[in-house]
Amino acid sequence: MTETHQPRHKVFVSYHHANDQNYRDFFERLFTDVHDIMISKSVQIGEIDPDLKTDTVRQKIRDNYLRDSTVTVVLIGEETWKRKHVDWEIGSSIRSTQNNPD
Repeated sequence: MTETHQPRHKVFVSYHHANDQNYRDFFERLFTDVHDIMISKSVQIGEIDPDLKTDTVRQKIRDNYLRDSTVTVVLIGEETWKRKHVDWEIGSSIRSTQNNPD
């Protein structure tokens, strides 16, 4: 019997880094390691200097992570609304641009 593999989605996870890192880690382990149905395109701790200007951080996220992702998942926690990049990441995920067509 031949086993067929479905294509894996490239998933960007938007979340409140300070409060929900464990949930993000669990989500990614579950769907990458256990079920093998996704490729993480999320920002990993230490990949972007938090002292950079907001516009620079957004440009890096857009060009290095969102551009190649096929799905954006938003983990909603008690203080997600306080995270300054969540709204922007959602908007950038659905906006059609030269680097991020429909």
